[in-house]
This record gives sequence, structure tokens and C-alpha cells, in this order.
Amino acid sequence: MSEYKVQNHAFGGSIDAELVGYADRILFPYEPKIVFFQTGSNDYVQLSGTDEEKIEKCMEYKKQMFAVFHEQMPDAKFVIMSGLLLPGRAEYLNLTLTINEELQKLAEETDYLYYVDANALTYDGTNFDESLFVEDMIHLNHDGQLRWYNEYIKSMIEQVITENGMDSVRK
Repeated sequence: MSEYKVQNHAFGGSIDAELVGYADRILFPYEPKIVFFQTGSNDYVQLSGTDEEKIEKCMEYKKQMFAVFHEQMPDAKFVIMSGLLLPGRAEYLNLTLTINEELQKLAEETDYLYYVDANALTYDGTNFDESLFVEDMIHLNHDGQLRWYNEYIKSMIEQVITENGMDSVRK
């Protein structure tokens, strides 16, 4: 991402509640113009209840989280990356697909949210592309990360910059 002014404040294995808890330290002080969120299965694999209950709890929290972040940073744009479809968590495939659909709907009805659908990166509708993952089949390998950036992330950065006159984000 050398063509952009980027700060990576991500931390692996986190859940939304941790993002909110650390926002005063890793997000708000930097006054970012664009914030990318990689949402994923960490939030709902630990929830109890039916899939419907997990979806409801997960989405309720995400809506609250984005509202709080928008309140603190009203000029920022937030990009939600779809939860990656993971061969190491194949039992959550349908749950992840449904949450991705709900996130897309949320972004479509919220003026400061954008959504990136990367479902096709790792899953063709029948099979997972295991060549994109490290051994745990949950985390992308270097090639997977490059494809994710080049085929999905970069075009969204450009869209957000263009639509919002944010040329200052480029180096």
C-alpha cells in the first residue's frame, strides 16, 4: 500500500468489543480519513445460541460500534471488508455468508459505510481455494494477502478517495 498514507493499527484475533475498547488509543487520536475493518468469524464463533441469534447479536454490536466510531470521527469513511470464507472454519460458511449479506445491507443504507464483498476470493460457491491460506486454513498466506489487496481493497480505496475528494490520502 506504498501509494497511500497508511497506518496499520490492526491486531490479530480481535473481536469488535476489543476494537471499541482500544479505539481511544489506536483509532481516534490519528483522525483517519478512511478506516478499514476486517470483520470475521472471531466475533461469532464464541457466541452461544442459534445461528439466527448469533447473527442478531453480532449485527447489533456492529451497528453500535460503527455509530460510536462515526460519532467520534464524523468526517471519516468506514470500509467493511466481508468476512473471509475460511476452509479452516467451513462449519461457519453459511453463517459468514449471511453476516456478509447483513453487513452489505448496512453499508448500503448508511452514508459513511462502504462494503467490500470478497467472498469470491476464497470460495467459488462450491470449493475453498486452500492455496491462499497458511497451514491453519484460517489466515491468508502472502499470495492470498496480495490478491486480497490488489483485487478488492485497492479499488475500494480509490472509490472512497474519488467519491469524497480525499486525494490527500495518496502519497
